[in-house]
Amino acid sequence: MKSLRLLTGGAAVALTTSLVACGGSTPQPAASQSIDNVVVAVGALPDSLTPAPWGGSASHVVLSGLGSQLLEYKSAASDGKTCPEPSTEVTGRLAESAQPSPDGAGVVVKLRKLTSQFGNTLSAEDVRWSLDIGMKRQPVMKGTLKSSGFNVDDLVKVIDDQTIQLNTTGLTSYTEESLQNNLFYIHDSTEAKKHATADDPTANAWLSKNLADYSGWKLEEFTPGASLTVTADPKWEGTRGSVKRVVVKAVQSTATRSQLVETGEVQVANGFDYDQYKSLEKAPGVTVLNCPSQTRDTMMINTKTGPLADPKVRHALSMAIDREALVKGAYAGFGEPAGSIFPMVEDSAIYKFDKDQAKKLLTEAGYGNGFPLTLSYSATRPGPVAAKSAVLIQSMLKEVGIDVQLQNVASSTDFSTALIEGRYQAVLYSEPIVIADPAFYSYAFYGTGAPSNSTGWSNPEFDKARAELAATPDNQADKRTDLLKKMAGLVDDGAAILSLVETKGVLVTKTGLSGAVPLTNGQIYFNSLGR
Repeated sequence: MKSLRLLTGGAAVALTTSLVACGGSTPQPAASQSIDNVVVAVGALPDSLTPAPWGGSASHVVLSGLGSQLLEYKSAASDGKTCPEPSTEVTGRLAESAQPSPDGAGVVVKLRKLTSQFGNTLSAEDVRWSLDIGMKRQPVMKGTLKSSGFNVDDLVKVIDDQTIQLNTTGLTSYTEESLQNNLFYIHDSTEAKKHATADDPTANAWLSKNLADYSGWKLEEFTPGASLTVTADPKWEGTRGSVKRVVVKAVQSTATRSQLVETGEVQVANGFDYDQYKSLEKAPGVTVLNCPSQTRDTMMINTKTGPLADPKVRHALSMAIDREALVKGAYAGFGEPAGSIFPMVEDSAIYKFDKDQAKKLLTEAGYGNGFPLTLSYSATRPGPVAAKSAVLIQSMLKEVGIDVQLQNVASSTDFSTALIEGRYQAVLYSEPIVIADPAFYSYAFYGTGAPSNSTGWSNPEFDKARAELAATPDNQADKRTDLLKKMAGLVDDGAAILSLVETKGVLVTKTGLSGAVPLTNGQIYFNSLGR
């Protein structure tokens, strides 16, 4: 059985039991223990506090952690021992409410009364300016807004100082849900505008190193790529846990991160080799949360030139990969072999491990003697597992005559830039879920002209089915399921992206720290810590 299936934007339908293990005889602190200061260790931090330049998973750490977005996914309180049941229901964060306008022309957002670090009150102008500059500095944001049904050419209508309408060209099943996306970051425009220049009208140079937002945190220190320290703003009117100071450190070595957790110097960490999670389950004072997830670790393929332009070759690659062995060898059992490109859909023909059929397909395509293939990967995304996965895949593909050369890209920014620009032959990647509705996540990497689609593959029939899925209400679950299956079949036939493993949301925390729960993208929200 698969662990989590979200077929609509409205409900989670299954949940695995959380795996929590604490070893040794050392007394454990009570779950209600007050922890004021939390140190978080991650594999990488970005070069900017804004989405530009985009730093992949490293940017998710900061943007999700601070969390100055209009909405958030509603979740139950966490006791620090188990994973609360996941939900795709959204609720207000900076917004008091968000609902479709009576005439269906947009989403009306009523803002909460919140104060920035500079003493300015959250306003309609903040939202208007932030979304406007966001689309200018990060094209992916503009594409995401457009695919969510928003009118990017005439986005914001100011109703009053605390109310706006986000205009739409047509509501989708995830239009409101998209407003929790961490790309849609709201700044204190009054302060930020002071630092805009003719050469930098979005003030990105200043905002990338300074906080002017409504997150409830004050910036104490930020060293790009290395460390971030924030302290709770006592004047902020929002809801937060007991933690008053958060230090985030980029610790590239997983062995060092593990040691810091075991000694108690770090209270939250993720991104380990999966066999290290097994060891940490036995460490005194440590809790390992193994939460449901829809994230998939994938292989993206450039279909524009060379042998990989032939779908038969791409099918052969898929059938030459033993996903069961990959889960056991690289993931230590923390995951499940993918059965097709999308969660819930299983038993795709090209996902059956069959070396003989793979060789046959290569021969039919004219590559019976194999060919050289460069497989790029980075520990920044999907994480340290990428190195081990790359070696195993290299060995598996060698069995069918493909000579794989491995290319490790250390920089998260370089890796993300090369991916966006399509400068790869094949690359190991991960698709963390930022908007849980499949009508969205099936677009971002697969839709024609989609912002993250750099493989060169497109299919009008897929685009039509996805648009129909986006227009199908959540309560028509059977129709949505049928459409998703059809879409999965088309993507698997094209095989521009191969799903490898459906992963878990695994997080290591200090026993007794509540609120440290993976979001849909695997990161944590700082204001939940200690709640």
